[in-house]
Amino acid sequence: MKDVKLLLLKVSFIIGAIADFIVGINWLLISMGHKYPNIISSYAGTGADYQFAMYIGTLFMFSWTAILFWGYFRPVERRVLLLIAAVLLSISILVELLFYKDVLAGSGFTWGIVLRLAIIGKFSFSYFYSLKK
Repeated sequence: MKDVKLLLLKVSFIIGAIADFIVGINWLLISMGHKYPNIISSYAGTGADYQFAMYIGTLFMFSWTAILFWGYFRPVERRVLLLIAAVLLSISILVELLFYKDVLAGSGFTWGIVLRLAIIGKFSFSYFYSLKK
């Protein structure tokens, strides 16, 4: 049973690190002027202000990549990181639905929400399952 808990936590940390790395690369390319849509919301902004905001977002996304990868090495002790990430992802969905749904409508936006909900579910399940005796 302990091996299953450990495996679930490790897989969650790796999934999170890979997902954040992919988003970080996407945002880095946007910040460099490439006209890719944002992988999370399918929003395709323009202008130097948008590029600068994506650059700052890139730094934070790569920070989370490193934090989640770090969690992989001591998953039981650092499992609360999964819960923190799940809460932040939930907040991101709520904020987008409340304030930006008119800008972010479309299948790309829906797909981004579905992916985040899946990650929230995986992180939450792994965290709470690991607490079971």
